[in-house]
Amino acid sequence: MGPGRFRVNHPYLVKTKIRGVGFDLGDTLLFYRDTPLSWVSLYPEALRCVAKACKVAPASGQFDAAAQVLSRYNTRIVPRTNEVTAEEILSLVFRSWDHDAIADLPGAIEAFFTFFQQNMCAYPETATVLAALRQQSIPTGILTDVPYGMPRAFVQRDLDGAGISRCFDALLTSVEVGVRKPETAGYLALASRLGIAPQEILYVGNEPKDVIGASRAGVVAVFLDRTGSGGKHGQDFTIPTLLGIRDIL
Repeated sequence: MGPGRFRVNHPYLVKTKIRGVGFDLGDTLLFYRDTPLSWVSLYPEALRCVAKACKVAPASGQFDAAAQVLSRYNTRIVPRTNEVTAEEILSLVFRSWDHDAIADLPGAIEAFFTFFQQNMCAYPETATVLAALRQQSIPTGILTDVPYGMPRAFVQRDLDGAGISRCFDALLTSVEVGVRKPETAGYLALASRLGIAPQEILYVGNEPKDVIGASRAGVVAVFLDRTGSGGKHGQDFTIPTLLGIRDIL
């Protein structure tokens, strides 16, 4: 093993050739610059954008009530496995504002997620690694837990903005799957989309739930430990950057 990689026993590694690679998205391939993992501190500004887009003028107490709604669906505060949609969450925000114009929901969703997406960045090595996998004809896919039920179109917007949308054969979000990691359904669905057995896929993610779910699904789990935490979550490999994928393969 080379520097920066940690391996634990995994029977499939000696029995099965790796034929595909799956990725988490946020803080694995892309990140939102100057945005904390928990968006709580940015709720006021994001909600003001929503109110402006919908031409609503909530009172101060109503803004606080809307922030409480968002907190209930903040998985950094209240973890959940069953997924909810952005329409459900923003409808509750509207209710806290005594605003019942359902026709305004698309505009509210657009304003809310666009506020955060304006700071989207790709990690320096992302495009290089994905291009190398493409050149080797290795199927790749994304399985991502989205924040606040973010619709697929916004995930696609991030991929387009980073110039990597054509690097993937499959994209699955937690809204489409119906559950979040570490539930196994998403990993198995990703394997099916790629036409590869779960044990033939590397899955790369930066959070414990990423590798725990992958291991449970029989997928080869890779922990992307950019901070050098040394965390051990049952992963098969640990890599400090995405460049470590080349060494594993």
